Amino acid sequence: MVTLLTEGQGEDVLISKRRRLCENDEHDSTMINPVQRFFGECMVAPDFNCASVYNNQISRIQLSTLLGQYKAVALFFYEGDFTPSASKDLMSINHHAARFESLNTIPLAMSADTEMVHSAYIHSELGFTPSFPLVADTTRSVSRHFNTIHPSTGFTHRAVFIIDKTRKIRFSFVIEDSRIMHSMDTICSFLSTF
Repeated sequence: MVTLLTEGQGEDVLISKRRRLCENDEHDSTMINPVQRFFGECMVAPDFNCASVYNNQISRIQLSTLLGQYKAVALFFYEGDFTPSASKDLMSINHHAARFESLNTIPLAMSADTEMVHSAYIHSELGFTPSFPLVADTTRSVSRHFNTIHPSTGFTHRAVFIIDKTRKIRFSFVIEDSRIMHSMDTICSFLSTF
């Protein structure tokens, strides 16, 4: 909770702002981004089932299945394969894969590209095989749910959403400037709190 003191008509007025606190859990101190609160409720992720490329194989993954195996999913949205920021984002996620694993969390990288484009990107330009799934949101239904589609380009905004076992969004951050990288330290620190 952030508390601000302001001066009023001869007396101090206490203004209290609840930031990033999930209204549902009165005794839970888990923080979320205030953008993810709708009508006093925590946003819930859809149980998406999408094609993905993982370990050079194309398969389908479902959120509920992953949450049965891990305590959380770190869902990263990136603009798209063959874009300037894609390699930097995917390399950063891959570099911190062991940290995610130690926190019993699986990172997913999602864009609106097809699984075939993901596969071509890995083999032609990326330069390494990611140790996490690249997920194809070809219908953009997941991107729409998380409100990450850029209205003029159709690409997804670069963002991260931390999804817990109950599919609640516990943390989110949207990056609109391609010069800024994801703060993996902040993300991992948050994951260690629950």
